[in-house]
Amino acid sequence: MIFLLLSGRSEDYGASVDRLRRVAVMLALGEQPVEELPTIAAESLEDGLDTPGLRELAGLSRRDHPADIRALFAQAMEELGSPVPDTEEAWRQRMLWAARAMVAGTLRPYNASNEIYWCACHLERTDTVTGLVDQFTGLWSTWEDWPDERAAIERDMLQAAAELLHRYGSQPPK
Repeated sequence: MIFLLLSGRSEDYGASVDRLRRVAVMLALGEQPVEELPTIAAESLEDGLDTPGLRELAGLSRRDHPADIRALFAQAMEELGSPVPDTEEAWRQRMLWAARAMVAGTLRPYNASNEIYWCACHLERTDTVTGLVDQFTGLWSTWEDWPDERAAIERDMLQAAAELLHRYGSQPPK
């Protein structure tokens, strides 16, 4: 892994790497415009990240060939130790982000449950995934059908999100 922390701001470094991981997931899902990657790379360099691929990517224009831009982004992510995920892993990461956001209180349980359900629908069908789809669909639809019970249903959603994070080996935020 090749990188330098130029600014000495470790909190910026971590946030910048997290941002690039999110960009990588969105790229894998076809939701990140490739032409924006050079600008994102330049911003990451400003935040203190530095790899050869990131530097080269930051030097490209949004008008450069998309395959070249994508390849340099993939190289930079490899250099940072966070390769661009395949589609299956990207959906899983997005699902876990929604669960973390719900537990952290930055995404309403109703919205996060819908996102978890949607992401799980895109995963390879296994008993675990089918159970997730059923669980979050049930919670989400029950929330709509029983407005007087929403507080209790939201507690169930939070518990289900924490269990989901635990199942995938991810710690819920404190």
